Amino acid sequence: MFSILTGKLKIYLYAAFAALLPILYILGRKDGAKLNEVEHLKDDVETEKDRAEFYKNMEADESTSINNRSELIDRLRDKGL
Repeated sequence: MFSILTGKLKIYLYAAFAALLPILYILGRKDGAKLNEVEHLKDDVETEKDRAEFYKNMEADESTSINNRSELIDRLRDKGL
């Protein structure tokens, strides 16, 4: 008698788990996509900050003139573009 109840209980639990599995999968994919989107947005913001800093540095360096090739090479080695 007891084995019949535990057997049916196991079947019901397995059926409930099988029914919930697709729902859990969809919710997990949705949350994962949102986290991935947030990470990409953070990377984009960081890239824009780097780009703005680069242009500020370029504007500051516009006032210096480069007269010959050796000055250009020295500047590129020290500060990059």
